[in-house]
Amino acid sequence: MICFLMKFVSFVYINIFINNLSKYFQLLFFHISGADGSNNCWTINYVSRRICALKGSSVNISSKYSHPEYLQPQTKHWYKVKMNTKQEEEQLMDDGDDIKNKHILRLTNLDQKDSGEYKLRIKADNELIQSDYHGVTLIVTELQVDLRPAAEVTEGQRVTLTCSTSCPLRENTIYIWYLNSLSLSKAQNKQLIIDAVSMQDGGNYSCAVGTIRSAGKTLIVQRRKANWKPAAAGISAVLVILAPLCIFLYR
Repeated sequence: MICFLMKFVSFVYINIFINNLSKYFQLLFFHISGADGSNNCWTINYVSRRICALKGSSVNISSKYSHPEYLQPQTKHWYKVKMNTKQEEEQLMDDGDDIKNKHILRLTNLDQKDSGEYKLRIKADNELIQSDYHGVTLIVTELQVDLRPAAEVTEGQRVTLTCSTSCPLRENTIYIWYLNSLSLSKAQNKQLIIDAVSMQDGGNYSCAVGTIRSAGKTLIVQRRKANWKPAAAGISAVLVILAPLCIFLYR
């Protein structure tokens, strides 16, 4: 009888615990999702986490955010994260382009000093909302012409010119090559390959992406040295034959 009562009491307590636990999760779900099932949390995400852009160009840094229906954003500001404790946080006052639940920061005429990490900060009901994760890393780079195997080569050598950057640009980037300021219309890739270089290929090369152009780099082509060995051998043979004849005639 005692064992039966103990089992019954245990069963009752377990059921009470399960019921209370179920109610707790229902309340938790209600708090997170809202009474109508809508999202009750702030979220900030970024379209691209890493952007490589050319010096002098323009770039769009985009974010997406969501917010509780009962709480609307009051202000939205981008800021540049400080790199060290001595550097002051740089807030960008321009609100950028604003579309529903999207916010775009446009930077123009980029320079190396614009490189860094950018984040969006939203103010609502006297509260600042921002992502705890990394923002968007912007790297500003320049175009440079790289010559391989060297800037000075000999006729007939294979030469590879590369329009290089410190970070990778988009895969569909179209490059324009110039020789002595004249466009090479057939060359639209990152690399320009000359299988057997000639004297006419020498000159000042530069590359461009859109209106952004690199500094020029000069390719010097040296003439191939003439091979005099067969000619020298022929002359030696003639001298060997003529020398005895000249001696005989002289006598």
